[in-house]
Amino acid sequence: MRWLLVLLLFLPVPGVAQRLLDFREDLAFKAEVVEGVAGKAYARRLSLLEAEGKLDTDRDLLERLHGILDRLRAAAEYEQPASSAIHWQIHSCRNCGESASAMAGGRLLFGEEFIAGLAPTDDELAFVIAHEMAHVLAEHTREYATTARFFLANGLHREYWDIQRELDESIVANLRMAHEYQRQELDADYIGFILGARAGYQPEAMLSLLRKLGADDPSFLSRHPEEKQRMRQAQTMLESVRRIYTLSSGQLR
Repeated sequence: MRWLLVLLLFLPVPGVAQRLLDFREDLAFKAEVVEGVAGKAYARRLSLLEAEGKLDTDRDLLERLHGILDRLRAAAEYEQPASSAIHWQIHSCRNCGESASAMAGGRLLFGEEFIAGLAPTDDELAFVIAHEMAHVLAEHTREYATTARFFLANGLHREYWDIQRELDESIVANLRMAHEYQRQELDADYIGFILGARAGYQPEAMLSLLRKLGADDPSFLSRHPEEKQRMRQAQTMLESVRRIYTLSSGQLR
C-alpha cells in the first residue's frame, strides 16, 4: 500500500486520480459473522446510552458528524467501491468514557467531551472520522482476530465469537498483541489521511490534529503509537497527500 503513495510523487498529473489504497483479502472468519457480533454489541451499547440519557445529546455536533461523514463516504467508495454497501452509523455520547471508536460494519461512536476538548475545525474533525472509517474499511476487527489465533491457546481451531470473547476479557492477550494494535492505528492514520484529502479536507489539518492528540501515553502499556511516530508518518506523506487534495478538491462534493 505504501509504495502506491510514494510513486504518486513521480506520476504525471493525469495519473494521480487512480485509486491508491488496497486492502487485505486473506483474513480468517467470515465478514458477516464479525459484523453480526459487532452489530449486536453496538446496538446494546446505544440502547444503554439512550436509556441513561447519554446518547446524541449535542445535536449540533451530531449534525457536523453526519455532514462530514457524507463527504468521506464518497471518498471511501472511490477508493473501495465495495464500501458502497456499508450502512454507516454515527453517534455521539456524553459522560460515556468514549473518545472515538469504530466497530465492524460501519458503526462509529464519538465522545462529546473528547471532541469538545479537541475543539476541532471541520477539517480536523474530518480526519478524526476518517481514521475511524479506515478501521472499518481495512476490517481491522477481523484482521486483529485473525492474528490473535496465533497468540491464544488453540487459536487456530476456535470460532470467531470465542476468540473475540477472550480478547474482550483478557488484558494479557491484548498486551501480547500491542504491536498489532499500534500497527493498525498507524494504518488507520495512513488510510484516513488519504480519505480526508480525497474528500477535499485540508491535509495540514491532519498534522494540527495530531499535535492536539500529542498527550497520548507513550508508555509500553499504551495501545496507541507515540505521537511523534504518528506525526513522522503524516509528515512523510504530506506532499503526496497535498497532490491528492489539489486534484480531488471539489470532485466528490
